[in-house]
Amino acid sequence: MANILIIDDELMVRTLLAEVVTSQGHTAASFSDLSGGLAHARAHACDLIYLDVLLPDGNGLEALPELKKLPSAPEVIVITSHGDPDGAEQAVRHGVWEYLHKPFTVDRISLSLERALSFRHRKIHTPGGISLHRPDIIGNSSALLSALNLAAEASSTNVNVLLQGETGTGKELFAKVIHQNSVRSHKPFVTLDCASCTDSLIESQLFGHVRGAFTGADRHRDGLLKLAHGGTLFLDEIGDLPLHIQGNFLRALETRRFRPVGATHEAESDFRLIAATNKDLHEMVRLDMFRADLLYRLRGLTITLPPLRRRQEDLPLLINHYLDRHCRTYGVCTKQVSGDFMEAVTVYDWPGNIRELVHALERACTASQGDPTLFARQLPTEIRVQVARTLARREGEHGLMPAASSVSTAHPHAEERIAHPASIEPHVQSLPHTPHAMFGLPAAYASVTTAATPPTLKEFRHEAELRYLQDVLRLTAGNIRKAVEITGLSRGHLYGLMKKHGISA
Repeated sequence: MANILIIDDELMVRTLLAEVVTSQGHTAASFSDLSGGLAHARAHACDLIYLDVLLPDGNGLEALPELKKLPSAPEVIVITSHGDPDGAEQAVRHGVWEYLHKPFTVDRISLSLERALSFRHRKIHTPGGISLHRPDIIGNSSALLSALNLAAEASSTNVNVLLQGETGTGKELFAKVIHQNSVRSHKPFVTLDCASCTDSLIESQLFGHVRGAFTGADRHRDGLLKLAHGGTLFLDEIGDLPLHIQGNFLRALETRRFRPVGATHEAESDFRLIAATNKDLHEMVRLDMFRADLLYRLRGLTITLPPLRRRQEDLPLLINHYLDRHCRTYGVCTKQVSGDFMEAVTVYDWPGNIRELVHALERACTASQGDPTLFARQLPTEIRVQVARTLARREGEHGLMPAASSVSTAHPHAEERIAHPASIEPHVQSLPHTPHAMFGLPAAYASVTTAATPPTLKEFRHEAELRYLQDVLRLTAGNIRKAVEITGLSRGHLYGLMKKHGISA
């Protein structure tokens, strides 16, 4: 018997799913909103969750990361009446069992339920999971662990692996971990950076050459395919592999046979391929810049490495690891980070990922000299500039007044108007009568300039938000679809705000 959780805002759907679940001898708990369903999932172990996308208090897809991290690790079946390709991709990438479209039949529900529970049963009762030795891959975030689980699967097979990810995410480290945990670990791990080789030399690098094959070939030389015999060949930036070489490499990949440059006989090599790229190979195929048949051979198992901005919880571990390594390497005193340093690295989005973080830490250590504490001031200037801009933008988005640049553009004496509140009122009264004029200032605004004790910022925002929602719903005559279009909010977010302010549709 399995415990099934149903989160859907439609009573008929909840009733249908519950009847199918209980008819098969399982227990069902149903909730019409996301908050109630999440609370139940945190308090009770679940084997499977039926999750709607558009819910009154939020988007179900946004809750997938939390659901996948639950101790019971339930399977998730997403159910929706809206065909959204992006939503379907997001769901699949988060490891959901299935993405079902409403309406669905009893047979379809039953089949999906049986398959999901059967898979879960085998997964739970399979003895001894794969243990992955990864001393150089630091972190325990859910995004990283998902990639490591796939790496563990890859290490137990000989299937070709394609590593995808932004620059600096650690693709070569993952490739080494897969090799070191495989049965080929005692054999060579051979690497080639396709982006660093010229078109004229890469063929010789891969396949080797015989003496006299070209000018300067004064002796026989084995290629990397031969050197990787019995082990692993890692091709970094495979998207830069020249198109005229891809055909020969595809044949070598399929047959494990190749012909060195200038040779008359073929050679053999039993190698396992791991390739990496930061490019969109599917788009390159569409543009005839990469062979489709080679791409199909590469992606026996595809692992997408998460960028550092999706691994915020790993930052303290990463910083400690690389600081300790730096101090040991250069024989300097142990370093620790200050609060403002940690705040800065958390705000920054790290487009260069781990590689950029390591260089930033080395720069900070150099600037700190003998000081055991690192401060944000010691980070590279480019990073501090981006942090300052990000913080300023956030303040502008949450502040009451427009940004200084926009204010000064609108009026040459903007600072004088802000400095003298009494002068604001005439400008407000002279606003043109546009459709936006109905969204006036809240009543709390008057007390900012007239009352001895103005309202708090929280009170002001609350009343402004309430007034805005009331005006939008009045304008649309309560039509939620039109209100969503006007406000730019999602349906779930709009319902959440209405519930917060006690407004009924």
